[in-house]
This record gives sequence, C-alpha cells and structure tokens, in this order.
Amino acid sequence: MRRPSPLVLAAGGVVLIVVAGIATGALLLEQIVHPPSPTTTVVAEDGTEVVLDWADYPADPWVDPEEVLAAPRAEDVEEVGDAELAALAAAIGAVAPGLTWTLEPTGNAEDVIPTGGGNGYGGPTLHQVYNSPTSLGDALAADADWRAIADALDAELAALGYGPIAWDHEREPYDHETEADRDAQIVAQFGSLDPGAMWMWAGTAERGSMWVWVSIWDTRRGSTPEGAWSETDAGVSLFVGGTVVSEDDAQAYADGTAPFDGLMRPEPTRSD
Repeated sequence: MRRPSPLVLAAGGVVLIVVAGIATGALLLEQIVHPPSPTTTVVAEDGTEVVLDWADYPADPWVDPEEVLAAPRAEDVEEVGDAELAALAAAIGAVAPGLTWTLEPTGNAEDVIPTGGGNGYGGPTLHQVYNSPTSLGDALAADADWRAIADALDAELAALGYGPIAWDHEREPYDHETEADRDAQIVAQFGSLDPGAMWMWAGTAERGSMWVWVSIWDTRRGSTPEGAWSETDAGVSLFVGGTVVSEDDAQAYADGTAPFDGLMRPEPTRSD
C-alpha cells in the first residue's frame, strides 16, 4: 500500500480537528439549552452523605411548598375563589353602592390548569395554576371615595387571611431604577404621582401561594394617559389567583418536597 503523503496526512488532521470542533460545539450547545440540574449534598441522620438532585423537586424555585399545601386544593379552589370574590364585592358595595357586578371569564376552558412547564430544574412539577374569572363592578360614581374602597378591601382581605394590598403606585424603586425612574414609570402608567389625581390604582394582596389583584379606575379623570385601556369608563375589578396542587397529588407533593425542606432553593436552570 502506498504511504499517504504529508499533504494528505495534514488534510486528514484538519478533518479530524473540524469534526472534533463540531462535536465539542454540539456538546456546549446542549449544555446551554439543557444545562444539568443543580444538586445539593446533605448529611443523613446516620451520617452518610446524600446527593439531592433538584430535578426531583416537585415544586418550583419561586413558591414555598408549605404555602401551597396550606392553600385550597385544586378541586376546591374555584369554589373558594368565587366566595372570596363575592365577599370582597360586598365589602366594596358597603362604601360604594350602585355598582353592577358581573363575572368576566378567563377565556380558558378551565380555571385550574397545570403549569404547562417543569420545575425550573429540568424535572416535572405537581403545581397547578388557578385564575378566577374577573369580578367587574361597573358604573363607579365620579365622587366615589377610593381610599374608603381600599380600606374596606383591606379589612375584608384581612378577614380572609390575606395581607394588605400592595399598591403599585406605592412601590419602592426596582434594583435597576432610581427614584426618578420609578416616578416616571408611575406617571406613565397612572397619570400622576398624586393618588387623588390618578386615573387608576392597581395592587395585589397575598396569602401564601394565593393572591388577589385589585384595580380601581375612572377614565373621566384628566390624568388618563393616551392609549390607556379599561373594561369600562369607571369601575372596580377583582381577580383571585394562586398556585395549588390536587388532592390526589398532595401526599406525593409533601413527600417529594420533604427532603429539600430548609435548603436554599437554587436559581432556576431552565426557563420552564
């Protein structure tokens, strides 16, 4: 057999280098698109080390499992949400009579649905998401007392176990914002820095993994930004949401999250 010339050997080396480069690039791309799940090493009661893989965590990085287990089950949360919407509407009616209340559906076939993603670490989650219909109170009077409405809502929310409403216009600047940036954003969204002149208030109250979103608006106020949209000229809207698990999954969820209790949850490695 004839010995390959140095040129052929060199060319073959180039091919090998190119193939190796493609393989390395594919591996790097796979690690970027599908990075390995994080792990945490703990010491068991018998002194042995146990490696916990966060891909096995049946929750997600953002919600405390104890709060999810304390929330209504997926089978019950719609009934609970409807009752809470009714109680909040009644509280508003006591200080702002004359509103006409309707329920606007979410547009989904079901109000309780699986998250549609994973646990943020490459594994599945047992979480489901609840989004209630929007309870819309139409025909808010021009002279309605928004502070009285807010106080009535806070009182009823407290009775239901929620914290006070955190109004968006009262928020602190985000990490990337100066106070001037925050103020400019509030004016762009709500029309003024003066709550009494704003065309809308919007905020959220929380109870563990459950939350209530509230908005009060009146487009007849002179501060309404150009292009602003609202369901009606003036009104109040209420919306209940949360992260829940089903009764069938509750025990598996408790058992699956137990080994991770007390551990710092890593930053998510996946966008799901």
